[in-house]
Amino acid sequence: MHAEKSLAHRAAAAEIREAEPADLAQEYRDYAYIVSHDLGTPVRLMVEFARLLDERQVEKGDEEDRALLKEIMDNGDRLRGMMQGLLAFSRLNTLAAPHILVDTQKIAEHCRLVMQDKLKNANGKLNITGLPRLKGDADQIMQLFSLLVDNAVKFARPGVSPDIQVTAQRDTDLWIFSVRDNGQGMDETYWTRVFKPFQRLHVEGQYPGVGMGLPLARKIASLHGGYMWIAESSPQGTTVRFSFAAAD
Repeated sequence: MHAEKSLAHRAAAAEIREAEPADLAQEYRDYAYIVSHDLGTPVRLMVEFARLLDERQVEKGDEEDRALLKEIMDNGDRLRGMMQGLLAFSRLNTLAAPHILVDTQKIAEHCRLVMQDKLKNANGKLNITGLPRLKGDADQIMQLFSLLVDNAVKFARPGVSPDIQVTAQRDTDLWIFSVRDNGQGMDETYWTRVFKPFQRLHVEGQYPGVGMGLPLARKIASLHGGYMWIAESSPQGTTVRFSFAAAD
């Protein structure tokens, strides 16, 4: 009898373990729907109604009311951006493809093609050398490169064209990637903080975005068996490094 109970207990435990990943994936999908639809819709309507009221105030010439409406619109847009960031973070756990052998050099080159307009407008350069083949999700790796390049362009020094270098070096069972720029840099006290969601180092509105770029990038590195950190930063530029598990 005790043996039967033990077998039944182990079978039930195994069934629970098998169900957990599916339940977790469904939980993330439910969460993503709530963020994108249940919360996104009222925020969008709030901003649109505020814009309609603002158009009416133009005729009345009431500048004080227009200033208040602008605050509603700006904060609504910021809230919408934060929800989109959370949704993107959630999707990393639900929409990942099986890891297959991919060429990160080609993925980074494709990133340069996709971002060519942004680079051209900033008179920026993106140099990519020596990136390996490894197992991963090509779309997520593409997103990671795009996030880091976008950051480097966004935080360029005034009057200095962005110069971004992407390289990689093998270290035992890991590949260590480096993305180096010649931008503004940051104080060492912020090197950890920048990887937390919604953390911004500048006055709100000074730069676009809500502070989700580096948290998303680090999450992608984590999903590939690695980590991301600030290796160095000064007024002459920043080097972001991240590791990926090697293919062999």
